[in-house]
Amino acid sequence: MKIDRKDLYHGAALTQITEHGSFKALNKADTKYGHYLVNTDRRLLTKHSEKASGPWQFTFQHDDLESLKADMISGFSTYIVLVCGPVTVCLLDYNEFVQLIDLDATTQQWIRVQIPKASMQVSGSEGHLKRAVKHNGFPNRIFE
Repeated sequence: MKIDRKDLYHGAALTQITEHGSFKALNKADTKYGHYLVNTDRRLLTKHSEKASGPWQFTFQHDDLESLKADMISGFSTYIVLVCGPVTVCLLDYNEFVQLIDLDATTQQWIRVQIPKASMQVSGSEGHLKRAVKHNGFPNRIFE
């Protein structure tokens, strides 16, 4: 089987998840690439950028927004996993990503991650996070 470059980036994030002490199971949530079910109650939408350094920008199409909304409506703990090249993984929970993107938008939305100092600064189509996102939040926050 041929390995796609995107598999390398998603694999880096998924490996860290499967190595966590609270990990039990990983399944595809549906046919959408990068949409996963962790254990039985957590949904992840994973995006990646191959850029070697930031800022990294991630685009969310209408179907991405629909998947996120459906996950939340179904009662899953929902996260966006942004693989920032070979540098870091930025994990955003529901309260964070709704500050950054409009889930009801019919046009594409975006999130940008940059590392001006030690932590990640995150902005999006709808605004920016007031606090920095720590590198060591991934994957721990998924299992809290």
